[in-house]
Amino acid sequence: MLKIGELLELGRLSSVTVGIGCTESLATGIRGNLGRLKSKIQLVSYGDSDRLLNDLGDTITAGVRGTLDSSSTMKGIRSSFGLNDVKRAAILEDSRGRPFLLAPVGIDEGRDYDSRLGLARAVISYFSGMKWELSVGILSKGRIEDSERGAEIKTSIKDGERMATELMKDVHFVKHYSILIEDAVKECDMILAPDGVSGNLIFRTLHFLGGCKAYGAPVVNLQRAVFVDTSRAKVDFTDSVLLAAGLDVARRKAMVRSVGP
Repeated sequence: MLKIGELLELGRLSSVTVGIGCTESLATGIRGNLGRLKSKIQLVSYGDSDRLLNDLGDTITAGVRGTLDSSSTMKGIRSSFGLNDVKRAAILEDSRGRPFLLAPVGIDEGRDYDSRLGLARAVISYFSGMKWELSVGILSKGRIEDSERGAEIKTSIKDGERMATELMKDVHFVKHYSILIEDAVKECDMILAPDGVSGNLIFRTLHFLGGCKAYGAPVVNLQRAVFVDTSRAKVDFTDSVLLAAGLDVARRKAMVRSVGP
């Protein structure tokens, strides 16, 4: 089960140093919000992604994209940390206050079966490291009975069924919901969109039109540090900073537990 409130509280109580891509005036406002929450987080602002990523894992232990350009920042993460690709999962909260993950959310992500399966497993692994087992809902581009309405729809439905079977090896609950996102959100911690374009459209519709709260999207295949991607259109990044700090603390606690006494 996804426990976002627990992560935010871990972050609030921490003294983690978080770097965020934004102007100093915007960072000052976030510091004011953190002060009102009685948080000891140390916030450092960066005007460009190169400097932020150079310090990430060194003088800052967690990063937030903030208002930095997405393309250059993601490219910088790949080169700075030796990643073939950047795998992200957006953390949302619906109108009932129920949190869930949505992936893929980048328009160039999850283009085929293998990349989507790899993303799903990276998300599962990232959160299972914190002892959270996720339930997974897989979406495709039509109902089961819509298979004959086009080759693309048929392939998507077939891939959804196949992926549900494959992910049974990784989680206790996984189900192919076809196109019925409304049912998947009610029952699952993680929603896997048919591809990155669909996922991006779902995210933008839910957040900007539907009022879903968006905390940010942690990079789930980044091991050496925590980085939370955000939409530049966010009005306030305080919750994303708390999330980044909370993820850093939770991951460190998990590493201590895995090493043992």
